[in-house]
Amino acid sequence: MLPNLTVPALDDKPLINAETRPQKILDFLARLPSAPLEAASALHDEMEILNRQKVSAEQRFKALEIYREHITRLADNLANTYCNASLPLSKEAKTYAAAAESLWLELSYGYKLALTDQLNQLFSPSDKSIALTIYRAMESLRQLSMVYYETYFSVSGSIWRDWHQLYFHAAQESLHEIELQTDEQSTSINLLYKQILLMSLADPQHMAPQDMELVADYIARFANHTQLQGLGVLENPAGIFVIALDSDKPPVPYVKNVEQTDDSTDILFITVDLARLVHQHLQMLQSGNISRNSGLPEAVLDSKYQDMLVYLIKHWGVSPKRIYKRSNKNSRSQLGVGLIAAHYFINNEQHYQAPESAEDSSLMERAPVAKPPIQASNWQVINVSANGTALRKLPSMSAQVRIGDLLSIRSDTEKNWSVAVLRWATNGEQDHLDIGTQQISPSAKAAGARVVNSGMYEPVLILPAMPAINQPASIITRCGMYAPARVLELDKNGNISRIMITKLVERTRSFERFQFSVL
Repeated sequence: MLPNLTVPALDDKPLINAETRPQKILDFLARLPSAPLEAASALHDEMEILNRQKVSAEQRFKALEIYREHITRLADNLANTYCNASLPLSKEAKTYAAAAESLWLELSYGYKLALTDQLNQLFSPSDKSIALTIYRAMESLRQLSMVYYETYFSVSGSIWRDWHQLYFHAAQESLHEIELQTDEQSTSINLLYKQILLMSLADPQHMAPQDMELVADYIARFANHTQLQGLGVLENPAGIFVIALDSDKPPVPYVKNVEQTDDSTDILFITVDLARLVHQHLQMLQSGNISRNSGLPEAVLDSKYQDMLVYLIKHWGVSPKRIYKRSNKNSRSQLGVGLIAAHYFINNEQHYQAPESAEDSSLMERAPVAKPPIQASNWQVINVSANGTALRKLPSMSAQVRIGDLLSIRSDTEKNWSVAVLRWATNGEQDHLDIGTQQISPSAKAAGARVVNSGMYEPVLILPAMPAINQPASIITRCGMYAPARVLELDKNGNISRIMITKLVERTRSFERFQFSVL
């Protein structure tokens, strides 16, 4: 059965004939404006003409191959703007994201139209030619999904439906494991499908765009350590997911769908071996013995890489379970974003005043610099649980947030500020921005710290120990303060003491949190 794919309707009598001559297309691309948005608009218009009229499969495919290389470079340029933007996205960031979205969408339309024509021909092209067209269609949709992930929008059901149908057809016709050479790499439909599934299971809405890039690179290197197979009896469902190939939904953990599987259309995606490999890589990095043939990139030396591996083990190893039940709530909460804001609110709305150090004593007394008050923003509470809160940004507020931000939160019924971290974000309809926060501590103390005899004191937060859950006291600082066994000077209301860092608890792109011992 031929796949029923999402494509635009074709015009039998187009006003403008599409250009399919390779040299003419190259000439057009050479004349594109240098400004990314103008170039994207012109390129989209040209591809829209091509994808709205009948063209032979061969001509369409050749034209798309020329466009694809240019779209890849242009989309990367556009992504630099929206990937580095905070949430909610500015008008400029939305415009750049929409431009990238339109390019990948049109490219996917083109390859799906080419495939439909190939399959309807009396004398079909070779299996390898059809496999390459399927691969290109799936890859274009993968790039489109990355635009949605990086801007925190959900991937639509029509995209998942097309992915599943394209893969299902390839598997039925034994095309899915044909070796393809694309972008100077050997790949296959099977491998690409695994990469698509792994990115979805990594839950991109819980990651910063920069971390998504690290994850995408890791997936590209090691996705072959996963398996796709038919349904069967399982001894342990951990790291096993169900894919309904006749649906418009992403894979789900086997344990959540075990009673609703269908042998004729459902398959299993097994990530156990990959999760073990991630664990091996993590141990390798922690020990400092990195094998030359590990396949890891140079970025592995960045501390963020280890954090990413810990994150992936949780998502590809054991299926995450919600520990606490959420209850709906309709109230308001005040929100502070970042360490400086949290310190300010917890310190009774006073900016941190560093103590005079020995190095400052010989300097002339300087007049204190007046700092403006920090304003908290009001967010609507959607639901709450024992360890977190889901919030919605009100249209009147201009607060900007990023995944991994440190947050200070106080509900309209509380006096004290709690400390949390922003775990996920979703852009919804009517320009709503929903975020999910995880509470780190219900209270904190404002303090200052610096590396011993080095530099200025900086604002930090001291989180109290919680014996009930066996959680020692910890400190939150800016990124870069942590180092194993580093000694810090701690300022608590002018009382200076020394502490030694003992264990890193968490690190995001916004803050570091570590345990310590008093010297």
